[in-house]
Amino acid sequence: MKRRFQCPVETKKMLVVEVLSGYRTEVVARKHGLSPKTLGNWVRQYQDEVNDLMVKKEKDAKQLQQDAAQFHELQKKYDEAVKLLGEKEVENRMLRDLVKKKYPDWK
Repeated sequence: MKRRFQCPVETKKMLVVEVLSGYRTEVVARKHGLSPKTLGNWVRQYQDEVNDLMVKKEKDAKQLQQDAAQFHELQKKYDEAVKLLGEKEVENRMLRDLVKKKYPDWK
């Protein structure tokens, strides 16, 4: 009698994701020591749930990319502002030094 393998649902879904992402069922089954027929049954069983999860993950990934691009843009603006502020501070110091030289009693 063959031994039945009890696989957790999350593991099944992970394998279904692997198949739906473009790998052949036979290759994934062989890689994990399963029957291709069993894996095919799991794909049919969990395909709708996994597709919904994959779509959600794709949306999250796109949002993450947009956030990263926005962060990069804000970082550039911040760096430019800091540079400009530094230049203004140096300019103020130079002007104060010139005023002190000309008017030593000035505060």
